[in-house]
Amino acid sequence: MAYLYLLCYSPVFFSVSYADVVISSPTEGSLTFSQKKNGEHYEDNSWGKILFSNKNYSADLSRDDRFYIEDGSSKVSPSGKYLIVNSVSGGTVEFGDGTSKYTERAYCSVVDMSNGCIVSDWDGEACGYTWTEGKDVLASSEEVGADIFDFNSMRPSIIKMKDKLSSLDARGASNLLRCDAPSIENIDKYQQLARENKSNKKIALDAILSFLHSRKEESSVIERANLFSAPNNSSQTKNYLIPGDKIKVIQYSSDRKWVNVGYINPKNIPLITWIKSDTIAQ
Repeated sequence: MAYLYLLCYSPVFFSVSYADVVISSPTEGSLTFSQKKNGEHYEDNSWGKILFSNKNYSADLSRDDRFYIEDGSSKVSPSGKYLIVNSVSGGTVEFGDGTSKYTERAYCSVVDMSNGCIVSDWDGEACGYTWTEGKDVLASSEEVGADIFDFNSMRPSIIKMKDKLSSLDARGASNLLRCDAPSIENIDKYQQLARENKSNKKIALDAILSFLHSRKEESSVIERANLFSAPNNSSQTKNYLIPGDKIKVIQYSSDRKWVNVGYINPKNIPLITWIKSDTIAQ
């Protein structure tokens, strides 16, 4: 039995059966297809679960409404970074005359084998596209002028989500963290996710905590510091930090009049905010 960690540092235990199919990548990531499916409507080499793992964590990428097709022959992209995963969603449709019919739809997903990010998930004609020789490019053929599917343009980004953060579900939030991990550029957006999405608040706060623990530059507040959601006076909130509060420095504004900081309260709840730089020890 292997012991691995989820992205948010929650322990997860799983076992790999000898009957499972494992696709490995030079990026040190692997995708395990398990829980073999048999019976009517299931194709050969159908699986109920796919689990990504690397040296840092593991993550269940499965969807309850799909099964996955893999016989072990699929190859990663030329660089070894991406893998195309084929899946099927099926169900019975009831008609008004009392009859029913089983229907299904095939999907293709590109998984980043370095981190488990589901970069894109689509159906239709592009599912027949393949990797071009020597390049991580999906095209309809090797011919000049062939149609190209720009799967990386679909990579989830928290900055691009804008007003959609409140409706993000747990599966989407977990995938977002793998695709667009907290950084200097997007940490304010993860604070927004924690504020606006109650169902995924813990996921977001755990990610923010991990990010802040990785920051090396520390300081302390030397006078009452009003909190701002952006580096401008019009974004002031009702909250503030008091002298003696310890903070992690994330970045300064271009004029160095503002500083983006992280504060962790006594209950271990993190906060990302902007304050005026003259309110902290230099």
